[in-house]
Amino acid sequence: MIKRIKKNYPKYNFIITGDALYATTPIINLCKKYNWNYIFNFKPNRLKFINECFEGNITLLNETSVPNYYLSTNIEFNENLVNVIKYIEKKNNKETTFRYITDLLVNDNTIKDIVKLGRNRWKIENNGFLMQKHATFNITHLNSRNDNAMKCHYFFIQFAHTIRQLLEQGNLLTKSLNLKIKEVSDFVLNSLTSISSDLNHLETNFQLRFDT
Repeated sequence: MIKRIKKNYPKYNFIITGDALYATTPIINLCKKYNWNYIFNFKPNRLKFINECFEGNITLLNETSVPNYYLSTNIEFNENLVNVIKYIEKKNNKETTFRYITDLLVNDNTIKDIVKLGRNRWKIENNGFLMQKHATFNITHLNSRNDNAMKCHYFFIQFAHTIRQLLEQGNLLTKSLNLKIKEVSDFVLNSLTSISSDLNHLETNFQLRFDT
């Protein structure tokens, strides 16, 4: 896919984000070849050498002064040099640790934005694909054995999901209710569902509007 993207958009520069499976030398070398940047999750048990170097380095010197962030730059990873970030989020008496490797320039001014970019990938997977797979869209169900039909079906799922997110997150009433995302989904679905079996005989005209 990377080669196809480069062919179709040769003049664009991208920042590739991915989970820990992408944090490999072949993928990093492809990013270097195409002059793209990357932010990949890294798991200590997968990249043990990098983690040992990182933890040892920040014990001696943490290269950022931003609270709850830890940084060590130019760690050797095969023939590449990578910058490693660890961020410890403290929320509701709970700590969550996020780790990333990147070739972007990381300093006190950029470290928060880089971590935010890395975390946005998690939101796409969990608020996007996870919702489509395990919530109301059920895309795990095999709808066709025809490749083109499956692509068309998923296109419409994406289209429907986009409209639904606009309704869920753009409606002032649902925002004021302060509900969880699943509760908002149920509320919106019930609000849009007509109890009439024949819409042609409705006596009242209605409109569906988006709040601005």
